Amino acid sequence: MATINVNVKDSLMDVLMQEKDILKVYASFLPEAACPELRTILQKNMDTIAKQQFTVFETMNSKGFYEVKPAQVPAIDQAKQKFATN
Repeated sequence: MATINVNVKDSLMDVLMQEKDILKVYASFLPEAACPELRTILQKNMDTIAKQQFTVFETMNSKGFYEVKPAQVPAIDQAKQKFATN
């Protein structure tokens, strides 16, 4: 049997991608839940997954595995205009 070596970066990336996928599932089910109790459970679980995902992201970022470049002011202004509500 072959041995598979997975490093920390790959493991964290795998967890990050899985949690993003789970968030997408909750985001698609939540709006369709008619039962208030179910909506509460789905929302609570979604919030928990979002927090866990962010923790993994912060860990990766601090180790240099997932670097984020600061946004330039024109790009920020453009995004604000794009998503502004009138």
